[in-house]
Formats: sequence, C-alpha cells, structure tokens
Amino acid sequence: MIPSFRAPALALCFAYCAAGQPDVLVNRYDSGVTGADTHETVLNVSNVNPAHFGKLYSYYVDGAVFAQPLYVSRLTFPGRGAINALFVATMNDRVYAFDADRPGPPLWMRDLTDELHGVTPVPVVDITNNPELNIVGNAGIESTPVIDRAASALFLLARTKENGQYFQRLHKLDLRTGADLLPPATVEAAVKSSARDAVDGVLRFNPRAGNQRAALVLAEGQVVIAWASHEDIRPYHGWIMAYDARTLHQTGALCTSPDGGEGGIWQSGRPPAVDAAGNVYFEVGNGSWNGERDFGNSVLKLHVGANGIAIADFFTPHDWEELNRRDADLGSTGPLLVPGTRFLIAGSKDGTLYLFDRDHLGKLTATDSAVLQRIAVEGGRPLAGPAYWNAPAGGTLYLWCDADVLKAFRFDGKQLSPAPVAKGAVQSKGSPGGALTVSADGSRSGTGLVWAALTNGKSADHGKAPGILRAYNAETLEELWNSEQQRRRDRLGTLVKFVPPLVIAGKVYVPNFDNAVNVYGILPAGN
Repeated sequence: MIPSFRAPALALCFAYCAAGQPDVLVNRYDSGVTGADTHETVLNVSNVNPAHFGKLYSYYVDGAVFAQPLYVSRLTFPGRGAINALFVATMNDRVYAFDADRPGPPLWMRDLTDELHGVTPVPVVDITNNPELNIVGNAGIESTPVIDRAASALFLLARTKENGQYFQRLHKLDLRTGADLLPPATVEAAVKSSARDAVDGVLRFNPRAGNQRAALVLAEGQVVIAWASHEDIRPYHGWIMAYDARTLHQTGALCTSPDGGEGGIWQSGRPPAVDAAGNVYFEVGNGSWNGERDFGNSVLKLHVGANGIAIADFFTPHDWEELNRRDADLGSTGPLLVPGTRFLIAGSKDGTLYLFDRDHLGKLTATDSAVLQRIAVEGGRPLAGPAYWNAPAGGTLYLWCDADVLKAFRFDGKQLSPAPVAKGAVQSKGSPGGALTVSADGSRSGTGLVWAALTNGKSADHGKAPGILRAYNAETLEELWNSEQQRRRDRLGTLVKFVPPLVIAGKVYVPNFDNAVNVYGILPAGN
C-alpha cells in the first residue's frame, strides 16, 4: 500500500490561511517541490490568449531578481489593513513588499547594505574575475527566501562585502515592516578535515566563495540552507546548514566533501524536498565520494533537528566517477516528491531521470539496484527541473531541458511513461531550458496550464540573454500564448534563468534582469 503524502507541519508550502486565501511561502509552491498551483480558478485554456491575456504592469526594484517572488494573502500591514502581498528580493541585498493586486510603490523596502559605512553587495567579479559568466553584476540575495506565516517572518540569506571582508548572514524579517525580528546570524562553520585546503586539520566555510543558490526551506523547526561554488572555482566544498527558526542559532553543519573536494549543492535554484516526516532531500553535484563522509554525485536524505543534521540514506550511481569526469553529475536540478506516493524523482546533467522509493534510496551498488526506473529524456540537461500535476488523464510530469521541446510524461502510480505522452512544438535555444509552473483548478479539464520562462534566441549559460514567457495547454501541450506575440505590450525583458513564473489568484509574476517584476493577467475590457 502506498502511503499518502501529507505536508509536514513546518514545511511552509502552498497553503490556505484562515480566511481561505492561498499563500505561496516557498520556492515551487510546496514541500514536495511540485511547481504546481492547483487552486487557480481565474486563468484557463479559454482565456489565456493574445486577445484576453497580457502584461498588466510591472513592479520596479533596484536590481536583478534571482529569487522567485513569494505571496502572502490578506496580511495586515500597520495602518493599511489586510493586503495580498508580494515579496521580492534582489541581488543588491534589498527586499520589497508590494501590494500584489495593483501597481505602485512598495509597502516597505529593506536595504541590507550601508554604502556610507562600506557595506555593499558582493561584486561577482571579486569571486570570478569575470563580469560575464553565470552571474552578472552582484551576488547579494540570490536564493529564494522562505516564509513562516504563523510567525509573520521571512527568512533570507544575504551576502555582503564590508570594508574588504565578506559575510553571509541569515535574516529573519517581519513580514509587515521588513525589520529584523532577531539579530541576523553570521554564517560560520568548521569540520574536521583531511582535505588539501584544510588548515591544521580543520576545514572552514568560506563566505566569499560559497554560492548560496538553492532555495531555503523550513523543516522540523529549522531553516535549511545549502551552498555550492561559483564557476567550479577550486577549491570548493558543498555545505548544508540548519538554524533554529525561533532563535537563529545554528543547530547543524554538514560538509559534503570534508576529506576531498567539490560536492556543491545548487539545484538550479530549486529547494530541497521535504517529506511528511520532515526528512530533507538534496541532490549533490560532482565531487569526491567515500560513502562515509564524502558524498559527491549523490541524492541525500537528511534528518534535521535541534540535535543537528544526519544522513539517513543516500543514492550514488555506480558510475559516479565517470559522471564526474564528463561533468554529467546529479545536482543540476533538485528532487521532486510525487504527491500521494512515496516516490521521489531526481535528475542528472546527462539527461537522465531517476525514480526512487524515498524510503529506500539504496546507497551505492554495482547495478544501481534501488533505482526503480531510469529514463533518458534525450533533450539535454534538465536544469530548472520538472513540475507535476494530477491531470484529468492521470499524474503528469512536465520537463523542458536545455536542448529540447517541452515534454509531458505520464505517471501511473508506479512508474513514468518511458516516452513522452505529449510534446510542445518550440525547441529551447539553449541553457537553461524552461523554468516551469503548472496552474490548474484541481484536476478539472480545461484549467491546466504550463507556464515556462526561458531564453529567446540564445543560450543564457553565461552573460545575459533575452527571455520569453510561454503558456501551454497542460493536457495537449498546444501553445496558447507567448510574450512576443504582442511584443510592445507583453515583452518579458532580459531573462533571469532558473526562476519559474509565480502564478497565483489570476496573475502571473515574472521577474527579469531589468530591475522589474512583470505582472500578467486578464486584460481590462477594451484593452
């Protein structure tokens, strides 16, 4: 019997507050990382078209938005009453709260820098010596924050350069004002190590080099954060840390390669998955492995809590060394938990999807015996990763790799269809492929839409590239609308890769690299 999937008590997800309005409190909507808004009653296949749907307005901010915006319904602001609020963080270390229902200035803005006293975002050239690589500009708030509605708190990781020194700090901000609810926690960690870059047998977290792209989550009362590298600049190590959400005291720190190297966790910005028991699942990129302390190129299942972080189970492919050599490792995307089941889906850079029983990842075997299914998607790298919807015809996994068309795979309760059951007609022009969101009114036919943000005309692997937003019928993958059909009205602007559209309450919020978050929806009559 397959156990039901329940959201963990502290896994902040796509939820309903007491007033019955939806919230989006974590990247990709829910603790299973499904990327699906299944309570969308406004947008559907009949009204998302160039005549009725388009850009309504934009919110303007001070920098690039690499974090998916988050949404809290009917939040009470001092002197303003209950407002549906959109929260936006930028790479210039600023955080904004906007009225999600109308254009205008922010409800509040919090600046975590102080240029007068030498506190600035981290210029990425300080790390890479090149302004035109994966990140262009500053590396400030890069990952998607996470919200605890009950505590009226937003948790985020900010990076700053302070009079020549580099810091990373975990902040807990008041949703209503942007003020710190607690003094921020400076990120520090050290482990015993025999790595080449250890000093006197101790390896310390490097706040200058550590790239914190994977979205934050809450699990078992802990804020869980993970790090990788910038541009594979060696030496580097993957780190996972946990902080008590009430106090911001660090409760655990795990290095994924303490006796070797690499093992970064970036997941194209996706968060780890969190199951009903509070277990946390990450994918680790290429790196050293010994199955005891080094866990490069692996899927990890972790217990987190007040007593620290412990590895409960893992999967490592038998050919992990060859995958390392070809840079075809796990870790380019993140795990997804299939709703209503115990199954977990992961992916690798070589274009492979893996299906696991989340309760038996199987460690390392000569035949990868714990892998329930392996599918070659034959379309390049699955970077921004999949989204999942219980469609009228059955559970469906959507994926748009960086050299492919949008594809849909059916899940029958035990395995995925080996071949796609539907395909889109437009091929990605290069990295990163489509960052996907599904919106639907439950499983009702005619309401399912797949939204994709992707490059328009060139690869966005390095430097900047123009972007496009596309909408598809989720049952057929027929394209219904895109932002270039009425370009003067709907143009997306410069793509921020890996950031999926936020679809909620009849609107679609999409950030760009041009200091804005565009808002799309049903056009006013006569527009």
